[in-house]
Amino acid sequence: MILYLHGFRSSPQSYKARLMAAALARRGLQDQWWCPQLPASPRAAMALALQRAEEWLAAGGRRDALAVVGSSLGGFYATWLAERLRCRAAVLNPVVHAARDLATQVGAHRTFHGDEPFEFLPVHIDELALAEAGIPAQLDPARYFLLAATGDEVLDWREMRERYAGCRQRIIEGSDHGIADFADWLPEVLAFALGETPADAASGRIATAPRVVVGTWAQLGAEASRIRSEVFVLEQYVSPEIELDDMDAQCVHAVAHAADGRPIGTGRLLPDGHIGRMAVRAPWRGQGVGSALLSALADEARRRGDREVALAAQLRARPFYARHGFVEEGETFMDAGIPHVMMRLRFPHG
Repeated sequence: MILYLHGFRSSPQSYKARLMAAALARRGLQDQWWCPQLPASPRAAMALALQRAEEWLAAGGRRDALAVVGSSLGGFYATWLAERLRCRAAVLNPVVHAARDLATQVGAHRTFHGDEPFEFLPVHIDELALAEAGIPAQLDPARYFLLAATGDEVLDWREMRERYAGCRQRIIEGSDHGIADFADWLPEVLAFALGETPADAASGRIATAPRVVVGTWAQLGAEASRIRSEVFVLEQYVSPEIELDDMDAQCVHAVAHAADGRPIGTGRLLPDGHIGRMAVRAPWRGQGVGSALLSALADEARRRGDREVALAAQLRARPFYARHGFVEEGETFMDAGIPHVMMRLRFPHG
């Protein structure tokens, strides 16, 4: 059972809710989906969701098969509910401090999708404050998945990252509060809600070898920079000023695409034969994307007459490069606060 809790002024007709409902229907799981229109009163909204979940559990549903997905204010509700039911919760750009952030919304409103009028009252702020006081400061990291966008124009993604520290997180570079590119992230959210790994989600796997395109920064920079920011800046906390440099315009770049066209990995080849900025988005790791990128860049080096390629490998990636014939040389060194070692691959002559 997946319970979806929409945000303030939203409804079951929201973009994200409809995408999730359609994905479950394609799997034949439409009967395991529940997405109600939530009342304006937070206390009533949370009571409605809690009652439905408890009814499902009382009818024989397993707690480990229950998940709550909440967007914005619904993410706050989902956290409150998950703490009471000890179930999984995926929160999408969630409100962290609900009473504070919704205090400016007291007054008359209309819903986004049905244009229905409703009143958000001062007592509703009190209900949010009471609910927030009942959520522990330390959450169980095994039960939460945060999807947050740095381009959220309504809420501060840094607060989300700190509130769900230690939990599984996917921080999106850019996007917006509504997560307009949610289709890109749906496989990972759905896999978590269903208790799968990302690779188990059929729509998240690579059925065939990824398609790799090689070109200039002008041609591929938009896709490559998005992937690199996601992996290096948001995951590994590399400074954006270090990650992007003047060499990009002089390099040959490679971008790997999944079967549906989504960019999922990238790397670059410098004029001096060094390969760098190898990055693969998390849901597609372990599926041959890095190998395809490395092969494409090495082939490009051979084509232009290079006798070898070299790279600075993060220590944890040494086995990967060794499998492709790269040999370590020199001592370990630090780059952007991460330990590296130089590795080299010499091409056979003739």
